[in-house]
Amino acid sequence: MEAIDVGAVIRILLRLIHAVSAAVWLGAGAYLVFALLPLRRNSSALGDILRASQRQFRRWWVASSALLLGSGVALMFDRLADGRGTAVYVGLLIVKVGAGLVALAASGGLLPRPAVGRSDLPSGFRLSGRVVLVLGAVAYLLGVLLSVIYPPDPTAGWR
Repeated sequence: MEAIDVGAVIRILLRLIHAVSAAVWLGAGAYLVFALLPLRRNSSALGDILRASQRQFRRWWVASSALLLGSGVALMFDRLADGRGTAVYVGLLIVKVGAGLVALAASGGLLPRPAVGRSDLPSGFRLSGRVVLVLGAVAYLLGVLLSVIYPPDPTAGWR
């Protein structure tokens, strides 16, 4: 009987967390942008429902943002530590990370929202919801592309 490679199990769990978090982040954002926000135009009576939905989705969005960042950093260092990261891999990774960070920052997923009337706290910057979703989708698709072009080494242990 072979021993279980703990490092491989950790990498698999990190990849799973990263992929599910990205799907939750994109899915919640798409639902907010395409289903909930258009309701604002239809009726002012839906305002309370919309605000409650936004608060609920914000919790999922912030949690998935934190999981994306944490698992992404761990996976990035693990991947670069194996010495197989070419210049093309690093370039695509930089674009992926940049798109993801801009999407997270523009969506408010990186910084807490300042209290009303508090101008001393950073409020970040804002992009349209659709632009944020496109950036998030670009980061997701580049992650898929990187894993296809440069598949992880199944024989490598945890570094």
